[in-house]
Amino acid sequence: MITESAADEDGIVGRVLAWARNQPDVRAVLRTGSRARRDGTVDAFSDHDIELYTTDTERYEDDGAWVEELGPVVVQVGLDGPYENPARLVFFEGGVKVDFQVVPVERLELLAAEGLDDLHERGYEVLWDREGAAAALPRATGSVRAELPDAEEFEDLCAEFWFEVAHLPRYLARGELWVAKSRDWTTKELLECMIEWHALSRKGADHDVWYGGTRMRRWTDPDVWESLPRIFGGFAADDALRAARATADLFSRLAREVADAHGFSYPEKAENVIRPTLDEIPAIPSAP
Repeated sequence: MITESAADEDGIVGRVLAWARNQPDVRAVLRTGSRARRDGTVDAFSDHDIELYTTDTERYEDDGAWVEELGPVVVQVGLDGPYENPARLVFFEGGVKVDFQVVPVERLELLAAEGLDDLHERGYEVLWDREGAAAALPRATGSVRAELPDAEEFEDLCAEFWFEVAHLPRYLARGELWVAKSRDWTTKELLECMIEWHALSRKGADHDVWYGGTRMRRWTDPDVWESLPRIFGGFAADDALRAARATADLFSRLAREVADAHGFSYPEKAENVIRPTLDEIPAIPSAP
């Protein structure tokens, strides 16, 4: 469905469409994200996620000058998108933020033939379609079915978690607080994955756990959400260690419940050896 009249309070969609009509290589413009889903989550800080489908992606690989044609730019960043495509993340004057993906038009045929990927399955809008290239796209369901791990994936993630945790007291003992924080964040990312697996184990594979912690308060158990403030700490060594203990405790509880639900093996030895090292910051032995 073409929705050129989609809400455009800040005017950016209209400017993009007017620009796209004058670019012979641009065949379609789609929008994803919360503004496309229309699920009541859009607020004053919501950005625009806009996809430009083109016959000439090379035109956009190195030069972001084309973005300047859409309005005064405060800052923009060029990077590779999820399909090895050019992408531009842009803040325009007035605070409007747009994430542009410049995608080969052939990908529309792939999505039509093989089905929507996770991003488009959550919701998309066809803002403009020059020659009907997007007409065959299937309708989005609005949700994505996640996959539970197999035994090997579960054991690998548990091993990585305890491996990272084991480093924290050592870096804190050395006063390497920045490095400790970096390692600590890795444990948080692994915990996030375990929180997702725990929710899927409790509520079924059709339960939508979103991505990157988005809407976690809605999809995880209330007691898990209430535990999260304790897993974050300050920059001081003793507070970082306190938060590490809380992170390890929560991970252990959730991982054991996931293991019990699916018959996986939990790394008891790793936890039994590493968990006590979080009780206090060790003293560095003096050199002989």
